[in-house]
Amino acid sequence: MIAKFFKEPVYSNGSWSTFQNDFITATGSISAFEYDEQFTKPGDFTLTLPFNADAIKLFAAKGIVNGTVYVDGCWLWVQGISYDDKTIVITGKDCRGMLSTRITEYADAQETGTEGYDVAAGSTLDCIWHYINNNGAAPADTARLLPFTGIEGAEGTPSDSYMSRLEVLTDVIERLCTDADIGYKVVGNLQTGGFKVVTIKGVDRSHEQNDRPRVIFSASHRNVTAQRFEHGVDNMYNAIYATDSSDTLSIVHRDDTPASGLSRRECTISAGISSTAPETGDYFDRYVLNEVSDNVETHSFDITVRTSGYGTDYNIGDYVSVQDDCTKGLYKMQITGVRRSYSSGQINIGIVLGKPKQKPLQMIVNNFISGTARRR
Repeated sequence: MIAKFFKEPVYSNGSWSTFQNDFITATGSISAFEYDEQFTKPGDFTLTLPFNADAIKLFAAKGIVNGTVYVDGCWLWVQGISYDDKTIVITGKDCRGMLSTRITEYADAQETGTEGYDVAAGSTLDCIWHYINNNGAAPADTARLLPFTGIEGAEGTPSDSYMSRLEVLTDVIERLCTDADIGYKVVGNLQTGGFKVVTIKGVDRSHEQNDRPRVIFSASHRNVTAQRFEHGVDNMYNAIYATDSSDTLSIVHRDDTPASGLSRRECTISAGISSTAPETGDYFDRYVLNEVSDNVETHSFDITVRTSGYGTDYNIGDYVSVQDDCTKGLYKMQITGVRRSYSSGQINIGIVLGKPKQKPLQMIVNNFISGTARRR
């Protein structure tokens, strides 16, 4: 395993510096590497190196913070570095994390007549690039420039739309991707410099199809060393009482058939748009549901695989099958996260399938975003 380090790109004369010019050093002396890859959001990494001659090159070059690392086929963005006389620990997110540094600005008024919101329409791919372009790749304020040069990959939904108001850019992209059943990654553009976004459509490799080899994880197949199943509703909202900009109260249901009894989970939010204005169309319901998009029923498996096959037999975003060894139930589920860990020459792979339960800190953040922290 080799780690290649690059400085933060520089923008000059209408283009970004190349990786060849930004190269710092490369090293195969890796003590440990952990990367929590996600399908629709930035993932965290930790890279541990011994303090040796290669490490000294990193410090001599400077600029490693906010620079990038290419390791094990992953483009990673450095946010922190700590060291003693034995090891260096480098931490950060994958390069999607760069997009989390921007919010979505908006013009005073758009052609749609919607003031205070930036409205995008077209394919999901078009909508994603609209927000990246306006708030990073080609913003009106050059201080907001980010080293992004384009987008390619799965189109997503052919006719999509989104309405954003001062949201974190990665949150907008995550919601667009989730609704269109696609994911994305950010990779270095070796020819022109900078980075490009690549959207990904998962492939069905489950037991429910016959077009390609099936991928089934279970103890009986001897490809799972450990598994944990989680199912719960303590983090779910399916009936949202939304007050619009005119103080009109509407009820937005997550499902076509409104839940009742103990299955019904209510919350309230304040929406900054009108529920009746013609220009908003169906945006109001979508806006409200987006505000509580993470508060859903959890149904997930967390497994450690014996032989990975990751990157060859299956990839993040693919649909595979997993068998619950306790109930013997067989489920078709999407790979939404992959944990890679490398230590002492050994690579271990952990896989998350389905929608996992939110971590407590993320719940707090989401509640304040949606306005439910004080009012539920």
